[in-house]
Amino acid sequence: MKQVAYFIMTAIIICGCSTNEPIDMDDFHKMYGSENTNAGELIEKVSGHQLYFGHQSVGFNILSGVARWEDETGVSINKVESRDFANTGSAALVHFRVGKNGDPKSKIDDFVSLMETVPCDSASVAFFKFCYVDVTEGTNVEEVFDYYKEKMHALKDSFPDCRILLITVPLTSIQKGLKATAKKILGRKISGREDNLKRYAFNQRLLNELAGDFSVFDLAGVEATLPDGSTNTFAYDGKDYPAMPGIYTSDGGHLNDYGAKVVAYNLLAFLSETLK
Repeated sequence: MKQVAYFIMTAIIICGCSTNEPIDMDDFHKMYGSENTNAGELIEKVSGHQLYFGHQSVGFNILSGVARWEDETGVSINKVESRDFANTGSAALVHFRVGKNGDPKSKIDDFVSLMETVPCDSASVAFFKFCYVDVTEGTNVEEVFDYYKEKMHALKDSFPDCRILLITVPLTSIQKGLKATAKKILGRKISGREDNLKRYAFNQRLLNELAGDFSVFDLAGVEATLPDGSTNTFAYDGKDYPAMPGIYTSDGGHLNDYGAKVVAYNLLAFLSETLK
């Protein structure tokens, strides 16, 4: 059996072929908003609020998607990158790096600390996102989620004038096709599978336990949804779990131009719906 697997893997390397079809950048599923909603309208609505967004590299991918919509619609939102919230001028979207990648508690703690300096009023909205590297195969989901849940509820109680939003943990793509088959035969782990199982566990708790108290942007759900509205999944132990399809990513985790545009639209639509 091992000889068969090595033969398959060798064939893959020799072939080096791709069957990717050209992508229509305007063809995607709108989990939030409606089919007739123009992105320019969403940007205008969101610009009426004061947004504070903590993130790392995937966050920059999403912001590049916002910029693409700005270019296409001619409507823009005044944004600035800064952790000095008292000196951001007229920016409607203030974004900032939060915590350290691979250390989810550092991101929680950093966001909690920064909330002390957010000018909170009825127009203020604050949120941060984890990166896919923050929840992986080795993550103690129960411990991290319980800490996150405690801190988010404390923030909500401490800053009642500021809207706190939550975001599910982003996913990655996993190996499929002949490479995955060869790894199964060899008894090796398929890249991304165990990591996404942990992210799924975290996100399920987030959606089940916190969505009643907070508005939640289901980033993972957007990333796993194909243009036709179906969910991209992988099978494990008799069940199907979500994963990001290759069409949205440049390296298995970060968003490519298409993925960034899809996520940006859905985030703008979510914000527009949530902040009415």
